[in-house]
Amino acid sequence: QSDEVIIDKKDRLLRFKDNIKIKIENYIIEGSNALLKQKDEKLEIYGKPTSIQSTEVDGEAEVLVIYPNKSIDLIGSAKLKKNGNLITSDLISYQINSNE
Repeated sequence: QSDEVIIDKKDRLLRFKDNIKIKIENYIIEGSNALLKQKDEKLEIYGKPTSIQSTEVDGEAEVLVIYPNKSIDLIGSAKLKKNGNLITSDLISYQINSNE
């Protein structure tokens, strides 16, 4: 979901602008803007910051990259809290599990 979607046929991508909200399983991902790159098979979400939340996870970063296998990279000032444990780094890789 976003306020505006732009189809770029030349570069084979979709641009999502403003108020990005994505649901994957029981995760909610929010950001300012996003790019879906068909060639690279990934969705890049940008924000100040972006966020990912579920009942198990609370995280944020400057950029989230989502891959078809449901792995997510949190890039730039990344923070991820799960089960009371907090991880901070410039890059955190996280795998969404279907049973969470």
